[in-house]
Amino acid sequence: MTQLRNLLERIEQGSGPSLGFGSSQSARLPGMALIGRCSGDMDSALAAASDSADVLVIAAPDLSPDTMPDIRGRVWGIGGAPLTPENVVLWQDAGADFMVSPPAGALVDAINMAQPGMTHGMRIPDEPNDVIWRMLAAAPVDFLVLDKSAMTGPWTFADLAQVSDAVSRTDKFQLVRLGIRATANELLALRQAGAVAVVAEANDLGADGMAALKADLMALPRAQPASRRRVQPGSLENPAT
Repeated sequence: MTQLRNLLERIEQGSGPSLGFGSSQSARLPGMALIGRCSGDMDSALAAASDSADVLVIAAPDLSPDTMPDIRGRVWGIGGAPLTPENVVLWQDAGADFMVSPPAGALVDAINMAQPGMTHGMRIPDEPNDVIWRMLAAAPVDFLVLDKSAMTGPWTFADLAQVSDAVSRTDKFQLVRLGIRATANELLALRQAGAVAVVAEANDLGADGMAALKADLMALPRAQPASRRRVQPGSLENPAT
């Protein structure tokens, strides 16, 4: 199991493996994971995300493993790379824990169904129809990303309904990419709608904004979504599941 998948499962369950003496890692878990999206000025983004983000996603279309910044010791993945066998091998060998790929042109043979070496996610297209939802539900990926980065104002009930709708249509972990920083109340509503992580642009929020967002996520109660208990996806590590 990859580190990102392990983190999302622990957050979903609200508890972690025992540390001995009756203690648990659950007290250290945020209500939702904070994924720092690093793009543009990579050094600045990594500096802004380094102290607060649980996970880093490197979103640089022209980046190659040879030009990767030094992020040893961090859980990280690559964003925007097409889901092909060549890309999976390339980034897995480079140390990536996960990939986030567009659904267009994604190849089944890119994922080893019996023994996946990475966690895979897909961005939900804008205005998905029933065919797209069926494709996303059947895809052997672990998580989906609802991109709300274009939002410039407060969350509305209609925006929140998009999260709940995505959760109800698949058994994937639901991530939400934020634009402006959400309030503590909005974050609680997102968690209750079924989201398990938020993705924030590190360069936009800066170190102080990322730290404040992480503090809000740590303060969230780790409750199950009010409308529906999420069906745990079958483990791809065990083909008999």
